[in-house]
Order: sequence, then C-alpha cells, then structure tokens
Amino acid sequence: MPSFFPLREKTNSLRRRMRMRYIRRTGNLPIRVRLFVITFGVILFFLGIIFITNALMLKPYYHYMKEKKLTSTLQIIAKLDLSDTDEEGYASSDLCSTLRGYEEEGNIHIIILDDRLNFLYCDKDSLIGSRTVDRYNGARQLLNSLYELSGDETKGNGTLSSPAVGMRRNRKTDTAYLSLFAVVPSEVDGEIIYYYVMINTSVSAIDDAVSAFNDYALLLGVFAMIICGMLSLVLCSNFAQPILRINEATKRMADMDFSVKLEIHSKDELGQLAESINHLSSELESKINELSVANIQLKKDIEEKEKIDIQRRELLSNVSHEFKTPLAIIMGYSEGLQLNINNEERDYYCSVISDEAVKLNHLAARLLDLAELESGAIMDISEFSLSELAEERLKTMSYIFAEHNIATGFTRSGECTVNADYSRIEEVINNLLANAQHHTPDGGKISVSVSENGDFVICSVFNSGSHIPEESLDRIWDSFYKGDKARTRKYGGSGLGLRIVSSIVNLHGGSYSAQNTEDGVLFTFSLPKSGIQNDPSMMD
Repeated sequence: MPSFFPLREKTNSLRRRMRMRYIRRTGNLPIRVRLFVITFGVILFFLGIIFITNALMLKPYYHYMKEKKLTSTLQIIAKLDLSDTDEEGYASSDLCSTLRGYEEEGNIHIIILDDRLNFLYCDKDSLIGSRTVDRYNGARQLLNSLYELSGDETKGNGTLSSPAVGMRRNRKTDTAYLSLFAVVPSEVDGEIIYYYVMINTSVSAIDDAVSAFNDYALLLGVFAMIICGMLSLVLCSNFAQPILRINEATKRMADMDFSVKLEIHSKDELGQLAESINHLSSELESKINELSVANIQLKKDIEEKEKIDIQRRELLSNVSHEFKTPLAIIMGYSEGLQLNINNEERDYYCSVISDEAVKLNHLAARLLDLAELESGAIMDISEFSLSELAEERLKTMSYIFAEHNIATGFTRSGECTVNADYSRIEEVINNLLANAQHHTPDGGKISVSVSENGDFVICSVFNSGSHIPEESLDRIWDSFYKGDKARTRKYGGSGLGLRIVSSIVNLHGGSYSAQNTEDGVLFTFSLPKSGIQNDPSMMD
C-alpha cells in the first residue's frame, strides 16, 4: 500500500506535464488550425469507433438477427397444417408452395420430417439431398446429429423441450450452416403428432454480407472523412474569420486607431461582441477626443498659470527693486538729519526725502491702478471725440517737448467719435506721449494721428529715435519691462506705463501694437467707433 501513492503522484505529474506540453504546442497554432484539428480529430474518433464496432460486433449481431428470423419462421411454420400431404406422404403442392415462399423470402432452407422420420418437405438442394435416397437412414442420421446440436436429454424420445440453434457443416459440400431444430406438435384427428423441423441458412452468405458491409462502410468512411475534412476546414475558416477581424480591430484600437468598424451582422455571440466593440470604439474615440481637448486646454491653463507665476515673481522682484532705491535714499538722508547738520543741508536733505517719497507714492498709485484694471475695473462710459482728446493732450505736453527741442505734429481724419471711459483713454494717451518723450533724442520729432478705419478709430503716436529690439516688441507691454537701456535718456520710469495702456485698451475691446519704422517707433491703439456694441464686461 505505501508504494501505491508515490506511483499515483508520478502518474499525475506525468499527466500534468503532457497536458502543459500539449497546451504549449497547440497554443502557438492559429485558431482556425486548432479548430480544424479538434473537429477533424472528433470526426476521426467517431469514425474509428464505428469501424471497430463493425469489425467486432457486426457479425455477432447479424447472427443474432438471423436467429430471430429463423425463430419467427419456425413460429409461422408451427401454425401451418403439416398434415396436408399427398398420396406418397409428402407435403401437398399448396403446402410446398407456401414453404418455398418462406425459403425465397428469408434465403433459408426448410426440412420437415414426420413422426416416422419420413421427409415431409425437403428441397432437392438441401443439405440431405434428393428424396430418392434412403429416407429413413438419412433422416435418422440427421435427427441424431440435430439432437447432438441441441444437447437435450430427451434425445430418442422424439421430443425437444425448446428449439435448438447452432452451427452445422454439410460433410458432402463442406458448407457451414446456421441451423435451427425444433419438434413441432400438431393435432391430427384428435391425436398429437410430432414433426421435426429444421431451418438452415448459409453461414458463408452471412460472412459475405458482413464483409461487403464492412468494405462499404470503409469506403463510405474514407469518403466521409474527405467530405467532413473539407467541410470542417471551411466551417472553421468561416468561424475563425470574425474572430480574426475582431482581433485585428482590437489591435488597431490599441494603436489609438478608432476608425475601424466591424461588419459582422450575425445575431450570435460573435455578432453581439462585434457590436459591443464598435460601440466601445465609438465611445473611446469620443472620450479620447474630449480628453485631448481637455488636455490641450489644461496645457494652456498650466502654461498660463506658469506665465502668471513668472510674472508674479518678476512683479515682486521689480516692485522690490523699484521700492529699494527710494527707500535706501530716504533712510540715508534721514540718518543724516539725525546728525544735527546745519540748516542749509537740512533743507536739502528734506527736499530729497520729499522727492523720493513722492516717487514712492506715484509708484504705489500706479500699482494700485494696474491691479484695479486687471481685476476688471468699472468704467464711466461716455461718447467723445478721440481726435479732440489726443490733440488737447499733445498741446498740454508741448512745453515739455519744447524744453528738449522736440518737434510735434498732429493729423486727423473723420469724426473719430468713440464710447469709452474718458479719463482712462486720457491716461492711455498721456502714457504713450510720456513714453515717446523719454525715448526721443533732443531735436527729434513726436507726431500724433487719429483716423477711422471701418468700425474702429485708430490713434497712433510716433517718435523718432532708435528702434526697439525685435525680441522686445512683445515684451514691452509687460510690467516693469525695460527694453534696450541705450534708447533711454535720463529715463527713470517704472516700466508700468505701457502695461497700463494694454490693460485699458483690452477693457475697451480694442487692440494695441508697436512697430519699428524707418526713422523711429510707432505705437498704435484702436477703439470701437461710437455706435458699435462693446463687450458687456466693459460697461458701467
């Protein structure tokens, strides 16, 4: 008993290894090949079962059916009137015709002996031969051999308890027969007479029929294998084709190609799977497109946030820098005042402290103004002439320009009426003129022009002098940005003027730009004409 369990474990282990080896070998095959191998293997298995069954069971089964046929024939004969004989003691012509019909129908031979062992019926080609032979001796010999076949103990008493069936061989013809022997009682004139009945069928006929059937089954099996193999190949290919298309579609979906659509219109599980994959592809394409749009927007938001963070850090740095110098001067001169200096120096120190404080106050005011603008300031909108405002501001600042021998000029075209915040637009023009004055050399020129262009009024401020570097044209609108320091002449501006200009123009729904010309720089801003609807966010 102890040695049994290790043997069983080894057997199970071997079975598992063989199963895994089969899985590895078949797992690399295409699905259509595996389906064909499986289906054709099943067909071969059942055909093999049929061939083996025919070879082993057909002949015994055929013998069994022949025995049933002989038994049924015996039952029919037992119901006949066997006492119907002619003058010589043989069966009458009617009885012979009936028996001969049974022989032809069942391919059998019938022999009937009466109780005196005389031949009542026997075909001349039967296993006894012609009726002219020694009837008694021949019949007695036959009867004894039949009793030996039956093995019944009542042998010699003229009775047999049940029909006997067995194999016999005709010594004269050396032919094997399947024979049935029985004793049939019949009542004649109130007396029971026993008739000996033997029914024979040739075993060679049975063997020939079985052999012919086996040969036919073999040919039919070969033909069936060929047909079934072809049908299996076609069916497996047709069955695998949708699976291959589904596999190809899912591969393309994995490569983010959602344009593929499966054209499988069957109502089975594969059709439902194809429909689900098409729906999944559409949903994925839609969701991925939404995610792509959201990702682009998120990227823009992140870039904008990073830009704002950079601007915030630069603003803090610039504000700190702008406040640092005036504060340092104020602190230095304040310490000087504490040293009990004379009156003249005290007045000078106080004037310097006052000037620096004014600068700080001006810078703080501009920062607050810029913060208000960028947070969406509420504006007082009114209708006015932009050309009149620009001309008036140019005349007001002309005395400053004259100190540096700067020539001025002004041109207009059209009514140039706008709906805007008068004070804010005035600040825009002041900042542009101040910027032009700071960057125009002595003896230069500043000119202002206002004109209409479609639905907009355009105001331009030109100053002669050096150009703005191309890489700085977009950045000059940022807070505290100072471009080419070589352009400035004693310019101590904070760098907030152009930033305030851009914020005010944006609030009015206009546009702004700066460009280099042949002999200077041209700053331009535009506002919608009066009667043109502005952005609602700008309204009071």
